[in-house]
Amino acid sequence: MGSPVRVLAAVATLVLAASCTPGGEVRPPSSTTLSPAAADPGELLEPPEDFVGYAALDDLTSAAVTVRYRSTSARDGSPTAVTGVVFVPNGIPPAGGWPVVAVGHATSGTASRCAPSTHTGLLGSLPTVLPFLANGYLVTMTDYEGLGTSDEHPYLDARTAGYNVLDSVRAARAVTGDAGARWVGYGVSQGGQAVWAANEAAANYAGELSLLGTISASPATDLSPIVDEMTEGTLTEEQIVVLPSLIRGLQVVHPDLVRSDYLRGQLADRADVFAACEGENTALQADIAARTTPADYAPVDDAAADRLRDWLRQARVPTSTASAPMFVGYGEEDRLTLPQWTIDAAREACERGSTVLLRGAPGQGHGILDFGVAPAEWLRDRYAGTPAPSSCAEVR
Repeated sequence: MGSPVRVLAAVATLVLAASCTPGGEVRPPSSTTLSPAAADPGELLEPPEDFVGYAALDDLTSAAVTVRYRSTSARDGSPTAVTGVVFVPNGIPPAGGWPVVAVGHATSGTASRCAPSTHTGLLGSLPTVLPFLANGYLVTMTDYEGLGTSDEHPYLDARTAGYNVLDSVRAARAVTGDAGARWVGYGVSQGGQAVWAANEAAANYAGELSLLGTISASPATDLSPIVDEMTEGTLTEEQIVVLPSLIRGLQVVHPDLVRSDYLRGQLADRADVFAACEGENTALQADIAARTTPADYAPVDDAAADRLRDWLRQARVPTSTASAPMFVGYGEEDRLTLPQWTIDAAREACERGSTVLLRGAPGQGHGILDFGVAPAEWLRDRYAGTPAPSSCAEVR
């Protein structure tokens, strides 16, 4: 959800000891092309290809490739093809291999062409990737199911995105034997939801990997309260802009969803405007949102509202105990995913037995969050094996 955002300021200060001498090799590609049905989760479906990006990447990487790998749809457990990128840092990997960070990118769009791996600047995610590479992390970033492939994108379907993140770590280890088993997840907005869901699924879905923790900034958690706002006519303009994509993503998972039950006027007539990739139609989307009336998005009846609420609850996080500690941050002035939604999700995660450090950013909105050195210190402590701090006593 929301615009691609700057990486948390503190992430740029991460320090991880690693030599800067050239080293590390990508495994020689196989000429074999596999179908998802014939592959294991995370297995490469075709040889990696060089990623062509900005010069800043060349200075920080020994290898930069796009990948196509097998993942899993949470809708029915079927195998899927998913694309993404893997960046191997310069230097000689430490004992145990490069520590891995799996990045969950913010909303880039819902069309296949909006896959970050097909854009030189990763559709706004490059500033997130660079600090990790500079500090000795191997970075893997999934496009998510339906972006970069012929499938449709189940936007904000947390479980599917979580599987995509987990399998991106496996794909990175298939790209290079220098990738370690220890990894952390970092995501903003849609990506914050994706790494949260990956954390919950990690122990059962990818138990051979060692997840140390995840950072979710401005995550999309349980979005079902938005239905009350739709009914009451109180959606913010930021929420109106995202609503057509949210409805479209739900329709991929629930084909019986009728768009006209929730979208009318220009929200329905100008679907092309809202299907654009991130940054393409920002001004026009804002203009339509400013002219939208409550009648354009009110559920057609109570039954439609109940269906939408149930579908959103099915797509939410949390739904189970996290496999590893979580750092969850939100902007106290967030007008897209409201602060109380994040607080409530953290409370539920705590009640399920998860270890959650919850932090609010005063005066900050959606995505653009600065927590000082707190995230860097939190990550450092996860690698050091220090017991993770918890806010659960405060939010219960």
